[in-house]
Amino acid sequence: MTFAEFTALITSVPDPVILIEGRRTITPEHAESASLLAAMLAHRFPILKFRSGNASGADEAFTAGVLKIAPERLQIIAPYASHRKKQRHPLAHYDSPESLSLEALENIQAITIAATPANKGLMKWYQRGGRLAAQAAYLIRDTMKVAGLSDQFSQPAAALFFVDPANPEAGGTGHTIRVCRTFGVPVVFQNHWSTWAEHITNS
Repeated sequence: MTFAEFTALITSVPDPVILIEGRRTITPEHAESASLLAAMLAHRFPILKFRSGNASGADEAFTAGVLKIAPERLQIIAPYASHRKKQRHPLAHYDSPESLSLEALENIQAITIAATPANKGLMKWYQRGGRLAAQAAYLIRDTMKVAGLSDQFSQPAAALFFVDPANPEAGGTGHTIRVCRTFGVPVVFQNHWSTWAEHITNS
C-alpha cells in the first residue's frame, strides 16, 4: 500500500482507527522508525485513532510516537486488565477481554479458532490460571483488536505491522494478521510503511 492509498482509505472513513503493532524483537533503529511514523501520522491525521496491544517491542515503539502527539487518541487492548500498568498513560484508553460479556467472549473465541485452528485447545483454558490461560488471553486480545468490541473500539480501517520478513505470520502477530484478513482489514508491513515518512514530509 502506498501512502496515497493509505490517505485515501483513512479519509474515506468517518472515524478511522488503525492497528500499530508487531514483533517483540526489534532493533533500536527500527523502533525509532516506527515511533517517528506513528507521530507523523498522528500529526497529519487529527481524527485518526491508533490501537495496539500493550506489548514490548514494536507495539511500544509505535505507541511512543502517538503518545508524543495525541495520547488521547491511543487505544490499548491488553490481554488482562492489570497488564503492564506501570507503562500506562493517563489519557490513553484501555480495555481487555475481561470486559466482554459471555456471548461476546464466545464470539471472539470462535473467530480466534477460525483464524488459527491450531490454537483451538487453548480457548478452554482461558481464565483457568497458568501458562495456557495466559496464552489464551493473549490470543483473545489479538482477535479483539481487529474484531472490535464497542462503538469506541470499532473495527480498524487498516493495520500497520512490524514483522519478521522471513516468517511474517509467526506467533501472535501472525494470528492478528490472519484475523485482519478475515475481516478484510488491509495489512501493511514495514517494507511499505517505512517509505511513507518522506511522502508525509514533502506533502
